[in-house]
Amino acid sequence: MTRSATRIVLLAALLNVSCSDDTATSPTEPTSPQTITWTTQLVPGGSSSRSLDASQSGTISVTLQSAPVPVGLGIGVPQANGSGCRTTFSTTATPASSPQLTTSVEEGTYCVIVFDVVGITNPFTFTVEVVHP
Repeated sequence: MTRSATRIVLLAALLNVSCSDDTATSPTEPTSPQTITWTTQLVPGGSSSRSLDASQSGTISVTLQSAPVPVGLGIGVPQANGSGCRTTFSTTATPASSPQLTTSVEEGTYCVIVFDVVGITNPFTFTVEVVHP
């Protein structure tokens, strides 16, 4: 083959590779709501928080499922330095099967916090269920 014929064959091969018959797909909608079950320890005078991303507007609900004593539950936004949760809504809760704290949110990053409100003297394990969009 001559040089120009080789170039034409290579150019045709490149064009054939770059043009495809891929079918466009629609974006996938996020699955909502999402459920997080969170179990960890609370120490005397302490708190424990967890961030979550709401993929769309909706409702966040928090259910304290287990703890030996009442605790504070809160929903807020993560602190700018990443250490903790700046609480917007809070309540004191005992374990229950229905949410003790619910609020509407826009798409964005939020946090849930559990904190000592009774002056515990020993660490204990708690479980919280968070449902969010």
